[in-house]
Amino acid sequence: MYAKNTILVVGQAKPSREDAIYNLHGEFYVSLVVERDTGVILDVECNTILSVTKNFVASMCIGKSLKTDLPALEREIRERYFALTQKPLIACMKDAHNRYLMVTGQK
Repeated sequence: MYAKNTILVVGQAKPSREDAIYNLHGEFYVSLVVERDTGVILDVECNTILSVTKNFVASMCIGKSLKTDLPALEREIRERYFALTQKPLIACMKDAHNRYLMVTGQK
């Protein structure tokens, strides 16, 4: 399904106790399929409760580079994503960015 030049990177963060994700999963996760060299995000999945939320997160991320577009992703999340998991989503993306840099030897 995915080309050999892709890797899976997962970012995680703690959601607030008020969020249903906290009660169901305890952690908020974002799984990203990215091109190893460019960091371009090809696919996204997160452990949200509703599929519309997963789809919305994917629409914001797919096509952007985890390597170079983290500030733009953070800005877009702050401007468009208004849920209790806004801050955890940003934290997940930062965590995924750091993992990407580590596994590709860029950090």
